[in-house]
Amino acid sequence: MSGIESVESHDPAEALEAAMKGVGVVWLEPELPAAGVAASGIPPTTGPVWHVWSEGSCYLLTGPGEQPVPGIVPGGRCEVTARNTAGARVITWAATVEELDPSGAEWAAVAPKLAAGRLNGGDPVLVVPTWPGRLTILRLRPTGDQATVQSGLSDASHTAPPQASPATTSYRMPSDIMGGRRRRRAAKRNQS
Repeated sequence: MSGIESVESHDPAEALEAAMKGVGVVWLEPELPAAGVAASGIPPTTGPVWHVWSEGSCYLLTGPGEQPVPGIVPGGRCEVTARNTAGARVITWAATVEELDPSGAEWAAVAPKLAAGRLNGGDPVLVVPTWPGRLTILRLRPTGDQATVQSGLSDASHTAPPQASPATTSYRMPSDIMGGRRRRRAAKRNQS
């Protein structure tokens, strides 16, 4: 089922739930005062942000060593954009941003889900106790304002330059590519 088909509901809550269920990452656009956008230095959108969708809200983990979400602050608002498996924008919805209390029941319920959803997070039982005081779980609660493919999304590209990062990747030619070239050359020589 494509993401486009999944948001054809006439009920906005159902459309949002259907669109967000199978989405692994979202793009966030902080809602900043018009005068503050240029002066803030905050990019207009984040890069892809992994999250967990649970109980009608989007939860994400941020803090030192985790995914940066510039401009997404507790008490603020943002726009959340989800794409389907083909990469097409399916839904954009407005959210209020709340920070979860590490000693609260909601933190206890959501933290293991976030830990399990991380690709490189390690054992959830071991990592979750290290988060309070160091990392922040943000809840993006839908406000009810949304646009779907059917109701009309903007034609803006929503692109942003990549965020600065100390991460690097060394470049090395995969061995199977080089091996494939050698095998093809050898096969050509043998045919001659």
